[in-house]
Amino acid sequence: MEYKKLDKKVITSWRIGRMVFLVILAVLILGVNLATRSAEDWETYKPIFFAVEGALLLYALISLLLYPVIEYRQWGYYIDNEKVEIRHGIFFITTSVIPVIRIQHITISSGPIYRKLGLTKLVIHTASDEFTIEGLTEETAGEISENLKNKLIQKSGKAGS
Repeated sequence: MEYKKLDKKVITSWRIGRMVFLVILAVLILGVNLATRSAEDWETYKPIFFAVEGALLLYALISLLLYPVIEYRQWGYYIDNEKVEIRHGIFFITTSVIPVIRIQHITISSGPIYRKLGLTKLVIHTASDEFTIEGLTEETAGEISENLKNKLIQKSGKAGS
């Protein structure tokens, strides 16, 4: 069984999202620094503040540069007549197996970053949970949705016979 990969543009999307987070984090850190400089004990706690802020910024920077590439390598999905498998994660890999017969409906959506890059995400809804395949082209998401709908019709037709 060979997992299909996401569109490579998803790496850019993840990096843009993480860049936004990094900018917001930097602004918050700057605000905290400016607000606490006038405090009496600033000199006492200054090294602790800088160490925590530095660690947060370093993590955000690693998340921006390194994690999208690792995440892309780990992401994959596989669809056959019986099930949909979705594998993802960075350090801890999660594999979700969704029986086709358990699918209730499928949603295709895209936010502003995804739309700009021509990407969508496909969400598979079951009675108890939802499962997402990110970073698909609109064409691929449509094909998967149609394919799963046809399989579900086929399965429910056999079950009703």
